[in-house]
Amino acid sequence: MSELRALRYAVVDCETTGTRVNGGDRVMEVAVVQVHDGVATTAAEFLVNPQRAISPWVSRLTGITWETVHEAPTFGDIAERIEATLHGHVFVAHNARFDWRFLSMELRRATGRGLRGRRLCTVKFARKLLAHLQRRNLDSLAWHYEVPIIGRHRAGGDARATAQVLLRLLAGARRQDIDTWDQLDALIKTPTLAPVRSYLPQPMTGVEAIA
Repeated sequence: MSELRALRYAVVDCETTGTRVNGGDRVMEVAVVQVHDGVATTAAEFLVNPQRAISPWVSRLTGITWETVHEAPTFGDIAERIEATLHGHVFVAHNARFDWRFLSMELRRATGRGLRGRRLCTVKFARKLLAHLQRRNLDSLAWHYEVPIIGRHRAGGDARATAQVLLRLLAGARRQDIDTWDQLDALIKTPTLAPVRSYLPQPMTGVEAIA
């Protein structure tokens, strides 16, 4: 069994022209932060010419416009460098399915090879480890762990913040004696039970009590 502390992690964030991975949207910025032995290091950070228009709402959210990326490399130009940063690492992202699908699509288009290997979603991880939190978006987890996000909704800023969140989640897992990948995988895959509704009479409070 693989010990969590011995694994190497590649924390990924992609900014895309829209949300339709099968509808023509493309990656326009990507960052990879490698995490090993408690240290997070930015391994790659690129603006990417998506070779298509950027949705106006995406530009408002990210600040990335066509003028920002029209002279940037295409994904094909950086594909091998991205592959190299991911090789031998657990793929990690906040809402990992989104980034995995987009990056896999881009790599398959550029190299004929999609992504393979272990994948870890920090949203799902946080749902199990921080069940008391009402929200587990990146802003909420960063606030909870006092992690600054410098450059929100940009690939580098979000990837670096997610890497720090990952380190704190892994530390929390160790405190609960979750030390191996198999243990963590089993925890994340455990179904979350819906709260049990009581049909017993409940004490009146507030306005009901006054009425």
